[in-house]
Amino acid sequence: MAIGGRRLAVDVREAREVMTVDTIGSVPGAPAPLLGVANLRGTVVAVADARSVLGLAPKPMKVGGAAIVLVAGGLEAAVPIDGVLGLEWFDAPLPVDDLADGPLKTFAAGLVPRPDEPAILLDTARLLEALRAPWAPAALEAQP
Repeated sequence: MAIGGRRLAVDVREAREVMTVDTIGSVPGAPAPLLGVANLRGTVVAVADARSVLGLAPKPMKVGGAAIVLVAGGLEAAVPIDGVLGLEWFDAPLPVDDLADGPLKTFAAGLVPRPDEPAILLDTARLLEALRAPWAPAALEAQP
């Protein structure tokens, strides 16, 4: 997938589907990165923009834009994307040693080899937790 001009990848087991977001319902008082909620065949799903946590330039989501629904660590969110690049098989991700320090490296689980340039394999659970953190109730965080 592409977000902010970067080639990114997620484990297919953590990608529920790619959806078209026709309408985003507002959530009053919701902090960034929560854009709102969308209807996915009768189920309400949070729409959260990962660009800020990944250190990528902001871009408003257009009506009819694509989002990938990610599920990991008991969390789920639709993350707006610029496009789908395909589905590729790989044996094991490469280490992220050569990736520059920064937000992308923080969320990188590895690099997926590609003919032109590797895609950054995202740690989906870590990303979803970071997207959730600004609106997670402090009381729930404190409970054992």
